[in-house]
Parts: sequence; C-alpha cells; structure tokens
Amino acid sequence: MNPRRLTRIAWTLAAQAAAAGLLALLAGCETPPPPFVPKLLLAPPVVYCNDHTGHRPGAQPWILGGTCTCTPTEELMNRLHADGFCAGMTADDLRAKYEAAGIRLAGPGHRRCNGICDAGPHVVLGGKCMCPPTPGTEYYERIVSGSGAVPRSKEHAADKPQ
Repeated sequence: MNPRRLTRIAWTLAAQAAAAGLLALLAGCETPPPPFVPKLLLAPPVVYCNDHTGHRPGAQPWILGGTCTCTPTEELMNRLHADGFCAGMTADDLRAKYEAAGIRLAGPGHRRCNGICDAGPHVVLGGKCMCPPTPGTEYYERIVSGSGAVPRSKEHAADKPQ
C-alpha cells in the first residue's frame, strides 16, 4: 500500500478517535447528578445562643461550661441571675473571665468578622472568637446548632459554674 495513503488513513483514524473522545466528554459518560433538593428554610434548633438568637433561658455562659455565647451585658447578667447562674458576678466580672482565657468578645473593633479574624474561628468551633456569626450563613448554622462543635479544652472544663 502507498505510504501516503497509510499516513492519510492514520490521520483520519486519529481525528475520528479525537472526535469520539470529545463527543463523549461533551455528552458526558458519567451518571447524571442526583435530583436537586432545596435546602430547608427552617433555621436549625438553637443549641448555642448568641447575640442574634438572644439568650436561651437555662443556658449558662460558655466560659463556665455552658452553651451561652452571648456578649456579657447587664441585661444578660439579669437573665443569668434569674436562671440561677453567675450569682454575685457582674458583666465586667464575666468579661474578665473571657479575657483571662484569651477569648475575644464582640465589641468596638471586633464585629461582624464571621470568625475570619486573628481570634477565629468561633469558640464553639475551637477558636478564641466570640463575635456572633452572621445569620443565614452556613457558619451561623454550624455555631448555633453546634454541628462541628469542638470539645472544650481542659482549662475551660475545669471552670465551675457560679
């Protein structure tokens, strides 16, 4: 057979194989994705309360082994006292406990960081940031629901509720 003809046949076969590969790639040879399931519009149940969810009755401060990550205020202290927690403590005393543990509370210069700060992530996730997460975000849902919560360190587990 003529070498030119063999070369032409080889190029034709190569072009056909490339076209078949491209067609398979464009048509898709994998199984189709599962059907779309929209995310539920319901908020997750609140396990860890914060400034956006409001204090959850019966939750004691996180630093004392509880599930309240609200920023200490006099209003919060009144609620905690009514729940039987932090007797004799003021908001300043509670803030001092957080600061002594190296936890950065929400306040001037530290707001709306969503855990992307030098103290992040949020304390519930094992960090040192206690800014409330942005509602409606996946980060918010992880913190409020406690999914992905990191067990408290020994230094905080040793704190006894007052």
